Order: sequence, then C-alpha cells, then structure tokens
Amino acid sequence: MDFNNLLEVIVPKPKKGVISSESDFKRATLVPVGVYTLNDEIDNKYVYCDVELAQQLLGLRQNQITNIEFKIQPNVNEAKAIEALHLIFDKQLIIKTRAQLNDSLYKMLNTENIAVYLIFTLVIIIALFNLIGALIMMIIDKKNNLKTLYNLGVEVHQLQKIFFFQGSLLTFFGGLIGLVLGIVVVIIQQQYQLIMVNENLAYPVIFELKNSIIVLATIYVLGFLASLIASSTVTKKLVE
Repeated sequence: MDFNNLLEVIVPKPKKGVISSESDFKRATLVPVGVYTLNDEIDNKYVYCDVELAQQLLGLRQNQITNIEFKIQPNVNEAKAIEALHLIFDKQLIIKTRAQLNDSLYKMLNTENIAVYLIFTLVIIIALFNLIGALIMMIIDKKNNLKTLYNLGVEVHQLQKIFFFQGSLLTFFGGLIGLVLGIVVVIIQQQYQLIMVNENLAYPVIFELKNSIIVLATIYVLGFLASLIASSTVTKKLVE
C-alpha cells in the first residue's frame, strides 16, 4: 500500500439528470493496493474495488447488484448453462459470454489469427520451392537411370509417380514433425510461460484440433501440388 499516492474516485449521483454542481457527485478517497494488468482496453476502463464500496458510490441497496460473473467448468455445455441460468432467474437478466463482452478484442484476435495463417501459407509456398528444386535436381541426376528404366518398358507416367511419391513422403513426414514440434512449444508455453506480453501476462496459447487439421491440410495440399509440378518434368523427351 502507498499512503502517499491516494486515489480519489468521483461518481455522478444516480437520477440527478443534468449535473450542475459538485454536490451532484459522490466522492471517495482510496488507497490503491495493487495493479492488475490485462490489456490496454480493459486497463484504461476499469478500477476494481470491493462490492460494498461500489454499492455505496452507485447508490445501490446492500442486496442490489448490476452484474454477476459465472465461470463454468470446461466440460459444461455453454448453451445449456445459459438456459439453466435463465430458468433460475426467470429470464429477468441479460446473459453475455466472454466473447460477447469483449467483442472488439475477440474480433481483433480472429483477424490476427487469419493474418498469421496467410503469412504461414506464404512461408510454406516459399519453402516448397526448395522441394520442387530438390526433386528436379534429383531427376536430372538420375536421368541415365530413368532412360534405362524407360528402355526396359517402364512408362513415363510410372516414372513420374516415383518422384511424386517421394515428394509426397517428404511433405507428409515434414508436416507431421513440424506439427509435433509446434504442439510441444504450445505445451511448454502453457506450463512455463516463457513468452510474456507484459510482466504480468503470458502470451496466451491453446491447442485446438481444428487448427492442427487446417495446418496439416494446407501443408499436404500445397506439398502434393509441388510434388506434382516437379514430377511432371519427367517427360518422354527427357528419357528418350
């Protein structure tokens, strides 16, 4: 506690209409006991105090409140919980989820999520040029072997399949290993909070199966396409 830096709270008295004098305000001089940091939008908007002081400043009765917050267990269905609360309070209240209360914040996070995915896709496309180049170099290196196989009766499309499957295997195992490493990083961040947004808030991460499927699907589709492009360089003209 810092008794040298007091906080004066000024709240308009309820039902006063037009405020014309200082008597239309309620005042309280407080001693700050701590600082809670979440994000700029919330930090610049809220001051936390005990419920008795809030009721006194806002002119509420002792048993009167304006908001109540519920935290449900992870395995509880949100929609069913909201329905149960409506039954308990006879639908005399407005219920909002965390996402609805912080609509602008969640929109920003979703936009950031899309931006990260697009950047990730661009990086994958650039990396797959290396795969295409490596397969083409291998085709050129094995040109004489390919001619031998062609003379022995192997069709051109069968030769193309060899390099297509090779590129596909590289893509499959590369994507799988990368995903496993990513999951490990997420778990480490959740447990040890190595990356911090500020001194009180760790960078939030969560593992979602949906995101993993999207990442793998993106890698595999682009990887198989790159393998197809590289294998198409095996032509009849090359092996004749």
